[in-house]
Amino acid sequence: MFHFFDTDHRQALSKDKQTNYNQSEGIKVIGAGLPRTGTLSLKTALTQLYSGKCYHGVDVFAGDQEDVDVWMKAARREMKPEDWREYFGKKSTYVAGVDFPFSLFYKDIMAAYPDAKVVLSTRDSSTWFHSVYNSVYQIDILMKDYPTIPLLLGMLDRRKPAAMEMFKIIGEIIPSGGEVCFREAMEGGPNVAEKFFTDWEAEVRRSVPSDRLLVASAKEGWAPLCKFVGLPAPENDYPRVNDRASIKMLLWNLWIINGLVFYVLPPSIAVAGYVYRSEIALVVQTLGQTVLAWTDLIMDKLFKQ
Repeated sequence: MFHFFDTDHRQALSKDKQTNYNQSEGIKVIGAGLPRTGTLSLKTALTQLYSGKCYHGVDVFAGDQEDVDVWMKAARREMKPEDWREYFGKKSTYVAGVDFPFSLFYKDIMAAYPDAKVVLSTRDSSTWFHSVYNSVYQIDILMKDYPTIPLLLGMLDRRKPAAMEMFKIIGEIIPSGGEVCFREAMEGGPNVAEKFFTDWEAEVRRSVPSDRLLVASAKEGWAPLCKFVGLPAPENDYPRVNDRASIKMLLWNLWIINGLVFYVLPPSIAVAGYVYRSEIALVVQTLGQTVLAWTDLIMDKLFKQ
């Protein structure tokens, strides 16, 4: 799906790969906030503060097979603290992580990095459902409306399992302290989603020691975050990155390419085949005669030996 992100996201990821970030001693900040709580802004802010990378869901789409396998393993409850340290140890410039799938396993990652601080990015719980529904959840709706889209994504993402399969599985996990999974929260509507949100935040507050936890929203700016991590606030404004436009572009690109590949191209090929059937037949006949001639030549040589 990385192919369908807008130019800004692709350029940002390319810049991420080309930038010489500082080597990290491990994960220093664990983002425990749900998607659509300012996680992309927090990712940008942490990257600037630490001069290191911050893991995000987009990294899964742009990554390799291990970037899918590790979260599948986590979903099966098979990741041990040493496994997390080995995984992020290979990604030696990563200092933090936010958003799903990372935040879904914040407790496991906390156990692997006991000195890491935890940031719960938050927002008004009553607005969360509509923010998710009108952005990332539209991908699920599009895949249900167009069954060929999963086939298209499978053609482009050759990993087995692929990123979308992983996200589907983690979307079925009922988090600690909750009663429904992420998918059910979205399907249940605003009230169910709001309860999912408040249950999630209550569990984070309950399970993370107060001296390791910061609860903050993007609108509060640099001050609470910088004070919490003990770093000076940059002179520039706190990042305000909203990926809704990028998601809309992704959806549009998916819809267009899916239509071309599965609804325009096949009948076009069929029509072309019918219109130029005599020419195609001549080409096929010529190829067949050539193959037979080469076969006879090879057989003659074999029998002569």
